[in-house]
Amino acid sequence: MGNPFKKPKPPAPKVQPKPKPKPKPVPTVPEAVKIEEEREKKLEKEKAIYDKKVAKGIIGSRSLFGKAGGRGFFG
Repeated sequence: MGNPFKKPKPPAPKVQPKPKPKPKPVPTVPEAVKIEEEREKKLEKEKAIYDKKVAKGIIGSRSLFGKAGGRGFFG
């Protein structure tokens, strides 16, 4: 039932499906150990910085310099 005065639309072009990404290769055991050690070092460093800020009173709900969301004046 369409408008008899309009030309019919051409059919939609066929779209090629996107190729699936190749799965990442599984790291070998020494590589996985190295990656895990780096991640743990990074976490330890971040935890030390956070603990230092909490001890100074920069981060905390009742801190003098605290703001909503946990980020303080110096944080």
